[in-house]
Amino acid sequence: MDKSRVLICSAWPYASGTPHLGNLVSSLLSGDVFARYYRLRGKEVLYVSGTDAHGTKIEFEARKLGITPLELATRTHEAICEILRAFGIVFDNYTTTECETHKRFVHDIYLDIEKNGYIKTQLESRAYCKPCQRFLADRFISGTCPRCGFASALGDQCDSCGSILEPEELVSPTCSFCGHSDIEFRETKHWYLDLPKLAKALTSYVTSRGFQGNVHLFTQQMIDDGLKPRAMTRDIDWGIPAPFEGAEGKVIYVWGEAALGYVSAVIEHFRGGERWKDFWFGDDVFQIYAIGKDNIPFHSLIFPGQLISSGRGYHLPDQIAATEYLNWIGGDSFSKTRGVGLYCDEALRVMDAEFWRFYLLYNRPEARDVNFSWEELEKAVNGILISNVANLINRVLSFVQTHQGGVVPDVPADGEVVERLAKTVAAYEKAVDAGLLGTALRSACDLAVFGNEYFQRKRPWATKDGSAVASAAHLVKGMAILLLPYVPKFASSVLRVLLVDPPTWGDLERPLGGTSVTSDRVLLERIDVESIRGQVTAKGAAPSGGVPATVSFEEFAKLEFRVGVIREAAAVTGASRLVKLTVDLGTETRTCVAGIRESYEPTELVGKSVVVVTNLEKRTIRGIESEAMLLAAQGSPLALIGPERPVEPGTPVG
Repeated sequence: MDKSRVLICSAWPYASGTPHLGNLVSSLLSGDVFARYYRLRGKEVLYVSGTDAHGTKIEFEARKLGITPLELATRTHEAICEILRAFGIVFDNYTTTECETHKRFVHDIYLDIEKNGYIKTQLESRAYCKPCQRFLADRFISGTCPRCGFASALGDQCDSCGSILEPEELVSPTCSFCGHSDIEFRETKHWYLDLPKLAKALTSYVTSRGFQGNVHLFTQQMIDDGLKPRAMTRDIDWGIPAPFEGAEGKVIYVWGEAALGYVSAVIEHFRGGERWKDFWFGDDVFQIYAIGKDNIPFHSLIFPGQLISSGRGYHLPDQIAATEYLNWIGGDSFSKTRGVGLYCDEALRVMDAEFWRFYLLYNRPEARDVNFSWEELEKAVNGILISNVANLINRVLSFVQTHQGGVVPDVPADGEVVERLAKTVAAYEKAVDAGLLGTALRSACDLAVFGNEYFQRKRPWATKDGSAVASAAHLVKGMAILLLPYVPKFASSVLRVLLVDPPTWGDLERPLGGTSVTSDRVLLERIDVESIRGQVTAKGAAPSGGVPATVSFEEFAKLEFRVGVIREAAAVTGASRLVKLTVDLGTETRTCVAGIRESYEPTELVGKSVVVVTNLEKRTIRGIESEAMLLAAQGSPLALIGPERPVEPGTPVG
């Protein structure tokens, strides 16, 4: 890629709640890897995104919580910023669609689009909930997708097949607020982006970019089906007021303004002036969009259509790096309501962010949907990162420190090693340039397999072969540079020992001979996957794909609940959240391991009456067999559930 500037944009997380692991890997984390990589390549990089503060989803969640949408958006934005810092995701500007720069830009560009003849109005019948007395747009209404039959499609999009929908297309729709189907269709006026008028320009643009994989499939399907006008206004209260004459009381559709935030975020970053134009006009810039596949049509057709119809001559997206879905165990989609999956704030409590980065990116869903797997977590972190990669790095650095006086032998590296590294770098570059970050990471990790075999075969401790040591150090340096965009804390610590700080892409070929390394050790401790799994299970995430939205009475009746009294409580060594409990159930005692230490000190638990599920399958957590589960109300802090007045241990609950 021969452009001097690279603009990285990642999809905007909704302000309705914290992102889950699938959101993280598809957009925010992937964008961070792209940004770090192209900076290593010497490009002028700008990485922008922000919290999507508007739309029906935020208004809906705020109403449930009894707060204003602005309060929810502000609270969630602050929480997401904390998550970004914890995961080491670095933006040049992470903003919000509530910022004044964005509101002003959206207002102005829509007036340009209207002036250029690409906005049309239409009187139409829209879904209206009679009990709630409100129009139902986007997330306010759900039903069966008319195209694929998915039962939980929303009023603007089906998350299963990716089809862009209108509320009136849904089969058997219901109101998201009251759950009723007492819906009628009332006449209202809306303003549309005239996509059919843009069809020729958009087809030419899509052809020029040569999109591949899921981006090509989703985009071409929409073109083949015939582009249709897309409503850009909504009859809701929360959002950016529509600037069109006669559109008083209406707001811009959330996906009609969110992607425009990529432009306004750059303008905001440069505080106006002219520098922002370097990333939005001309040919000396390459734009990359890190998103999930559900957002493809908005980035490949609607957003480019907005830019084209503005008449301003904006640079259009070059690469859309869209992942498939990361689902929870068993293929279920993430859902906080149903207790399915792991969200970013929860993930940070049970494992170091650097390990999450590695696992998620190593298993990045690029060719097909991927299910979260405890076995794959064990394999990626303990098997590959620690046993292969970190093991080779420590073997080589320790050898230089203890057997070479801390100096890399000043001799050329073996041709075998130089050639293998060069081939890996070429494959890595090709993969990243194609948006295949997981493929690139796996190629870098394969170097560790080669390196361990090489070091063992050369046996420098016996042969005193200085060239073998220099070659192994050269390989370690190269591997650390390739790992830097993925696990920056770990890779940086390795490069500092080798005095390659700050690193550049040119350092991949630069010899290390004669370098005096520091005496620091670079160590990674293995993770206890069973302990992590136990903590996740204890906090309520369903370990096998989650419970369904409804449970039959017969299934629920299989669970046995009893009152228990905690007789003993002790912290579990090496686990900050776990407590080992002995629970008296009247005729017997049971051992229970619970992730409640952040909410209760062990000493305050003794003598407490609790409700216990007694017939769940036993699970071993940190080597302790847990024979029961306590019930607790989720929150911060947790609240254990128990009887309101004293009852005998073992009393059934039902």
